[in-house]
Amino acid sequence: MTWFLSTVVERLHGLNESDWRLITSAAAIGAATTLAIVGVSQSVVRRSRVKKLKNEFKSLSSFPPIQPPPTPTPTATEEYLPEELIREQLSRNYSFLGEEGMKDIRNAFVIVVGLGGVGSHAVHMLARAGVGRIRVIDFDQVSLSSLNRHALAVHADVGSSKATVLATHLKLIARHVRIEPVVQLFDISSANTLLEGQPNFVLDCIDNLNTKIDLIKYCLDNHIKIISSMGAGAKADPSRIQIADISDTFEDPLARATRQGLKKKGVDGGIPVVYSTEKPGKVKLLPMEADKEANADEYAILPNFRSRILPVLGTIPALFGMAMASYVICKLANFEMEPLPIKGRFRTYEKILINIKKDKKPSDGDLEISVQDVGFVLEEVWFGKSALSGSFEKEKVTLTRWDISKPWKIDNLVCLTRKEAEEHSLLPFAKLESHYGKEFVDKVNGKLQSARELNKWRE
Repeated sequence: MTWFLSTVVERLHGLNESDWRLITSAAAIGAATTLAIVGVSQSVVRRSRVKKLKNEFKSLSSFPPIQPPPTPTPTATEEYLPEELIREQLSRNYSFLGEEGMKDIRNAFVIVVGLGGVGSHAVHMLARAGVGRIRVIDFDQVSLSSLNRHALAVHADVGSSKATVLATHLKLIARHVRIEPVVQLFDISSANTLLEGQPNFVLDCIDNLNTKIDLIKYCLDNHIKIISSMGAGAKADPSRIQIADISDTFEDPLARATRQGLKKKGVDGGIPVVYSTEKPGKVKLLPMEADKEANADEYAILPNFRSRILPVLGTIPALFGMAMASYVICKLANFEMEPLPIKGRFRTYEKILINIKKDKKPSDGDLEISVQDVGFVLEEVWFGKSALSGSFEKEKVTLTRWDISKPWKIDNLVCLTRKEAEEHSLLPFAKLESHYGKEFVDKVNGKLQSARELNKWRE
């Protein structure tokens, strides 16, 4: 051993500078390689652990039974699936909505009434988004003809309850979500029971007009948030689908009938709805066979239900349902999303610009905005509402300069009502905070900064 060490020392003494540099480089590469191997090893261990969890998940042969309402807290079922897998499954939603938003979604309780083409797709996406507890209500069964629009039903499900079919399929997709199937017809006499549990949101996906009106009125009277689906039948154009307050809907026969029915009950608006502006004249109710016309009511699913068939292109109710789910998910997560009513909007932009030109004084400087700019600022920055009062009536809102000493430009426009704008035009910029308060001024300044950033995407 001594001879070996002495030999090594002698050879080291004989090395020149070039040899030493080579040895040093080799040592550094060896150290880096060792660290890389350690890092890869740790990564492999992590992936192995997740893979093991996934394999255990796949190997489970039975699932916890689904219980009817009432139920324990939404988080009670999470013990059946490791949190690590739940978060991986919902990772895209976490990155989009954030920790707090997803916490609210996973703790949320949502009820969907009506599980046809619209309702089944809404439930499907709510479950995939991680809504903790979903109650699904429908009396009907899956039919062969409904497979063109149902979100999850297959041939083997024909003849089975729509509610239990959804629950069965969704527990294979999102085991961390509690699905409560209720096979029952909704009517006002059973509303207290069917809607119990303080839901965060109700989705009305009912076809029958009277039942729809009863459900909406019940939710309004009991301070339950609701979004309602209007007519998806006989429509084909996905670009016409809108979300708006029911008072702003047009070209939708079911929306018109629902509005009229609600007005008789003292309700003029305040209900977000999904509807289509497409005129439904191209496709009509299928004619009934001559020998059945005399007793048409006998061929309806239930008394007071439509007995004739309305043709449905399966994609449109699916889009209705997904639009409803998207709206509810954003509202639950407090993610800013304000649908824009389109009725007469371009005329509104033109009118606002005309009024600005009338009110502008020569000393105000150049008008550096177009009618397209008015539409962009009004809709994309201020969501069509007064920054101060929240009013969104198109006859009342306008745009005015936030800082009256600066030009009329995209990043210096605030949405106010006409009266608010007149009062604001008398305020110098230095007095805005003392007049409105710091919180409001900060809010507007933040919106104007957003306008500058969004405007880059228009160039």
